[in-house]
Amino acid sequence: MERWWYKNRYAVKGVIFPLICIQFVHTLILPTGFGVFILFALFLIYLGFLFNVY
Repeated sequence: MERWWYKNRYAVKGVIFPLICIQFVHTLILPTGFGVFILFALFLIYLGFLFNVY
């Protein structure tokens, strides 16, 4: 069975990168622990797509 992200991986990667940029700017302006955690999680998801883990 083909996984859903194989056919949607470029769309997800195209959405994740702007979210990372927005979250990075938000974390620079208002740094909170939760904001840093979200930024780190988005970064790990993006790295997973770059290294073909997902």
